[in-house]
Amino acid sequence: MRTRGVVTVVAAVLALTAVGGCGDDEDGGGSTGAGGGGYGQSAGSGGRLMDTEPQGRPSAPTMAGIEAFVSARTTCTDLHMEDVDSDHEDDPEAEQTGKLWGIKERAVCWDAKRMGVTLMSVDDMKSFQTQARQRGPAGYLVGEDFVVTGGPTTRADLRGSGLLALVCDPETEIPSGYTKEKGLVDGCTLTDFFS
Repeated sequence: MRTRGVVTVVAAVLALTAVGGCGDDEDGGGSTGAGGGGYGQSAGSGGRLMDTEPQGRPSAPTMAGIEAFVSARTTCTDLHMEDVDSDHEDDPEAEQTGKLWGIKERAVCWDAKRMGVTLMSVDDMKSFQTQARQRGPAGYLVGEDFVVTGGPTTRADLRGSGLLALVCDPETEIPSGYTKEKGLVDGCTLTDFFS
């Protein structure tokens, strides 16, 4: 009789353990990925992702995807394609589509104050960072495969979006507590500190 009671208790504990291990795993991919719904949040994290592994920078492989990402966080109207920065179109080394910069597509839209916001689909991020370092500070916000530039309002609206600022100026100090990720080019850092 006593053995049957112990077996029942052990079976109940095992069943509770199995149920407790289940999460929001509808697609079988775990609850920490982008498709799992939980985004790696633990109970009591208050929606913050501080107790998870980094999820990587945002990715948007098409111009429509980049536009949607930016538009969900800030104003980006009247999108139009521009192969080269119109302010520097006579400069052969200016930011432009092509192999030199590693930019696949380049487009411009307008923020709420009618300041330009540049969206770039980048297929060679090392080439992009190399050219950006040579050109000097330009306010590049870097995703996995795209880059955005814009005025103060755009930068403020994109803070916390997962994009990281490309900093190649050795005199720029990044305060403690901010992300400091080594860039693909010596002397460049990616950070969530937007100055």
